[in-house]
Amino acid sequence: RGVADAGAEKQRRILLTLATGTGKTFIAFQIAWKLFKARWNLQAAEGDGRPGARTPRILFITDRNILANQGLIDFSGFDEHALARVTPKAIHRRDDKVPTNATVFFTIYETLMQGEPGREFYRQYAPDFFDLVIIDECHRGGAKDESTWRQILEYFEPAYQLGMTATPKRDVNADTYRYF
Repeated sequence: RGVADAGAEKQRRILLTLATGTGKTFIAFQIAWKLFKARWNLQAAEGDGRPGARTPRILFITDRNILANQGLIDFSGFDEHALARVTPKAIHRRDDKVPTNATVFFTIYETLMQGEPGREFYRQYAPDFFDLVIIDECHRGGAKDESTWRQILEYFEPAYQLGMTATPKRDVNADTYRYF
């Protein structure tokens, strides 16, 4: 069953499992591009299915800066103003405010977890701010029940969530099938 089928059936959590180096990020880009061109967003998905009044807002989140940076490069088909790299330095330059004026936001869990308890950076976004959350290397902790990263995924629960991994189930880590 495909990602588009799962989304059409309003399945909110979708797992994309492919071997390392086979194009998961490219597939994520294609999905994001199609949603962008169709002006799909949560309001359109929950309503009558017609294109929304705005383009979707997508969060690409991972556990390492190198993967967030690579995602940004792989999404270069979007206009540069549609992309935002969310880093602690960028947030601090904006008086500790997260960016909101893009279509696709790239970051790591640790950046969004910064801030005082209960006032972490991710909480500056409304829970329904993002229409799609793409979780790269989702097996590394985001799907783990006791993970601190999990609270970010639960906070953005209204969004569709696309987990991507080459190793979906590990004895020493989370059972990604259970979450997705």
